[in-house]
Amino acid sequence: MLKRLLMLMGAAEAACWRAIGPEISSPGTCEKPTPEDYERAIDNPDYMDFGVVYTYAVLEGISEESAFVLGSAYARMLAEGMSKAYAIVYAAAYSVACTLIGASEQWARAYAQACAHVIAARESVGFAAVYGHAIAEGASPEDARAFARRYAV
Repeated sequence: MLKRLLMLMGAAEAACWRAIGPEISSPGTCEKPTPEDYERAIDNPDYMDFGVVYTYAVLEGISEESAFVLGSAYARMLAEGMSKAYAIVYAAAYSVACTLIGASEQWARAYAQACAHVIAARESVGFAAVYGHAIAEGASPEDARAFARRYAV
């Protein structure tokens, strides 16, 4: 299921790029996990949340780096009090932004948050990708929604 969600998010973002272009205003990449990051994750009280998602992702064939990004984002959202459903959608979108798009940390967070909000509101993954992309680029929620209605696949 997790692998399917990541594939859907990645495919939706690829379609978004074809529709509106791959330009992002905050180029750069989310930081790659270091050995110290893995140690900090293990020492974190939310390690079980991280560990479950990380292990499942690796078993599903997702690279260790992507699994780390995914598990860390998931644990961070749960620690902030988000529901498990919101957290996994956020984590998937964040992972796509960091590993597929190569976005900056700020862009990835804005994108993931926007995607999770609209999916929670029962919009499609395609809509979420276009909406999240527009929000991360600085569009207002109203403009992003109108844009996503027009270009979502």
